[in-house]
Amino acid sequence: MTVADTQNKILEAVKTIVDEQIGKSSGPTIQVGTVAEEPAGYKCIVNIQGTEKTCTLPEHLHDWISKDDIVYVSDIYGTGSDLVVTGSSGSTRGQTLVINDEEKGRLVSGVTKFEDDENTLTDNQLIVK
Repeated sequence: MTVADTQNKILEAVKTIVDEQIGKSSGPTIQVGTVAEEPAGYKCIVNIQGTEKTCTLPEHLHDWISKDDIVYVSDIYGTGSDLVVTGSSGSTRGQTLVINDEEKGRLVSGVTKFEDDENTLTDNQLIVK
């Protein structure tokens, strides 16, 4: 066997090992689910395909995410060990407020979480002042 043949065999073996390791690894994934109960601080229970999973709710979403919201959940490592709510695409509740900017000709914002004066979630009525 020539030196070139030996080098090619080594490269082929390394490629086989790398291809196998790449096949085993998984990266981040995003799933869609529904918030199963009112979030408590950084803890958010999300129903994803019939299974309730505990997710981290980042601080900037604490006032925006509530029970029955449809949320995006990122599986950071692709292993299911660290799930993070990254955003919302609306709610399964009928009551939402959508803001239309007529100058831009599109919807620009919305609210799905309504609280009364005692900070209790309410589905009864909304008064805009």
